[in-house]
Amino acid sequence: MLRNGSIKVMLRRFAPVVALVAFLGVSGCSEPEASNPYNESAVVVAIGDSIMVAASEHLGGLVDGIVIDAEVGRPFSEGIDALEHQLAAGPTPDILVIALGTNAGTSSGQVDELMELTDGIGEVIFVNVRVPRDWESSTNGALADAAARYDNVRIVDWHGASNDSDHLFRSDGYHPNGTGSELWANLIVVEIKR
Repeated sequence: MLRNGSIKVMLRRFAPVVALVAFLGVSGCSEPEASNPYNESAVVVAIGDSIMVAASEHLGGLVDGIVIDAEVGRPFSEGIDALEHQLAAGPTPDILVIALGTNAGTSSGQVDELMELTDGIGEVIFVNVRVPRDWESSTNGALADAAARYDNVRIVDWHGASNDSDHLFRSDGYHPNGTGSELWANLIVVEIKR
């Protein structure tokens, strides 16, 4: 028999999962047109900035063998360099996760520059941004535009999932706290595995 304290702990522990299920139910997610290359032997590479650094333990625990290349303060342009390095150092990923744009944003031109490197990659998953800066909207627009133009691109809608959810963030309003980082990672993992 569970005590009230145990129930509260369980609810706190599973709150990100509940929020994720609610988000997926409301967002009307549809199946991707391309087949998903994820399986237990898939090569998954994730490139990101400080948001990914904070969530790397969650990602690593949920996706076996994922290669995470994340740095605090990394702008999108340096993420392109990191992708070039990853492609030169190892096998071509089956799935590539890009979580950049928090630092100074990005443009369709930079997204296209990155996409030029993705020949042979089955899926490219961009995570959009929540950052109270001038570039938030244009960055998310550039990522959404890429999903419309490239058959192998999908978006994790972190911006939508975290809307009106200040409890997911630190005081700066855009770096997720522990609960936010867990939800952020879970959203990515759902997209990787679906």
